Amino acid sequence: MLKKVQLWLYAYCYTTILVIVLSFLKRLRMSHNNGTTAVGKITIVDNPAFPPHPFFAPGREFACRLRHASVSYDDDTILQVRAASLKFADSFWESPLDLEMNTGGISLFWSARNFLFFFTCQGMVNGLAFSTYYDKYPVGLQAGKEGIRRYPSTFAQMYYHTQTVQFFIGNDGVKRYAKFRLAPANLGPETGLIPMAELANRWVETAKPGETLSQNYLKEEYAARIAAGPVRYVLQIQIHTPAPTDTDEVFNCSVAWDEATHPFLDVAHVAVDRLMTLDENNLMRFAVNHCPPSLGMIPAASIDDYNSINYMRAASQAAKSSRLFFYKIFGLPAPVPDARSTPTT
Repeated sequence: MLKKVQLWLYAYCYTTILVIVLSFLKRLRMSHNNGTTAVGKITIVDNPAFPPHPFFAPGREFACRLRHASVSYDDDTILQVRAASLKFADSFWESPLDLEMNTGGISLFWSARNFLFFFTCQGMVNGLAFSTYYDKYPVGLQAGKEGIRRYPSTFAQMYYHTQTVQFFIGNDGVKRYAKFRLAPANLGPETGLIPMAELANRWVETAKPGETLSQNYLKEEYAARIAAGPVRYVLQIQIHTPAPTDTDEVFNCSVAWDEATHPFLDVAHVAVDRLMTLDENNLMRFAVNHCPPSLGMIPAASIDDYNSINYMRAASQAAKSSRLFFYKIFGLPAPVPDARSTPTT
């Protein structure tokens, strides 16, 4: 009981800080601020290779919204993680399922305890934020190396992973576990990858001196791509069936599941064909606890529980709601300024 109380305090003290600092003072998201959102349709595949599931019935269709963003900085040219958030509804909030995904198969943090330490280590050292965190957690440094992308040509040709684990309870009632990824429909090579040999040392997260590329170049490219026709993806799933030999490491989001034993299986085709306005994009919210019980969050018992990451993320909904409340009072954010070219509107 004491450990659960501690987890609750961690989550809601963190949320209070977000409400005060980001929602009230800055009217910002926790991250992923400079993004773009498109509207389209999700169609579940006709012949799923995974166990039959009530939510993923063959041929079922959903309206959807897909938001892409560069995670840490407003400037798309800066080397950083990229994101995709998929909502199974054409809605600013309500949805039967939301999936929040980043480039890279593993997470920089894997418990509420080290996530909050990460949150306090934002100072820049030699052009790299969170260096203090990486000093303490080298596994996080490796995750950063796997997740960052340099000059990707488009949001549409990267692979985005949920990283954390959630339930997968099929029609047979068996309690399995799942991870998701959103992939380009062609399953082709990923843009923006950096050879690991170039990342033997730490990287720099500042704009390149003399940079001329628009700091909104990824959003501008995506707008042009959608104007030319639907942008297509495939949503995939990895499934783990519990075994007697399992340990809690199954839930460790800093460790990827072996694709030889946990292959990615197609779940749905995703096609988006209309871009939302900047103001509409700013009103978007996603939530990891938007999910049916058959795909639900796994309960966490303490701040060191691997599943406490999603507990923290779910608790942050108060900060997201507050951000919208302060938009009503102070107005919606202006476009991200771009000193290198005409700002995107």
